[in-house]
Amino acid sequence: MAAIWSESLKVLWLALPVVIAAVVLTVTNKFDLAPGLKLPLDRGVSFRGARLFGDNKTLRGALIYVVVSGLAVIPQGAFRVPSLELFDYSKTYLPYAIDVGLLLGLGWVLGELPNSFLKRRQGVPPGESGRWWNAVLDQVDSLFGSLLCLLPVFVAPWHVWVLVLVICTGLHVAFNALFVLIGIKENIL
Repeated sequence: MAAIWSESLKVLWLALPVVIAAVVLTVTNKFDLAPGLKLPLDRGVSFRGARLFGDNKTLRGALIYVVVSGLAVIPQGAFRVPSLELFDYSKTYLPYAIDVGLLLGLGWVLGELPNSFLKRRQGVPPGESGRWWNAVLDQVDSLFGSLLCLLPVFVAPWHVWVLVLVICTGLHVAFNALFVLIGIKENIL
């Protein structure tokens, strides 16, 4: 049981930069900050009569995830707590493990795109959940994207994938519920 608790804390430590980025993006979207960056990633391009990703996948969101995650990991790399690290942050390519944050943020963004593409093909409007499996994918797509993008610095063992799936999905839903409660978001999923 102690091992699961220890590994769970390490997963939370790894996820912290992306969690911070998600909070920044949620507030940015709510108050429409940096509106000049609210440009759709698909640039309005359609495929078979529907947009590639829709208006909700923006340059602003992508930049916030990548940049804020990259910045948020700096204290983790500068003031290391090895007992909270799933891997040795000092053995990454960039100082202060900035590459870890950048890869997490990039993976988060890239992980969301396939499900958005599928939902547009199904006629599901941006911001809507769609079918039950789209809602499930919405909770896990970015998690897997982040772990895949981390491959240059960390190959996660299977138990980490499971813990990331369980813990981070729970965090995602909990933060969404909090944001609904305080009026920043309209729905939990």
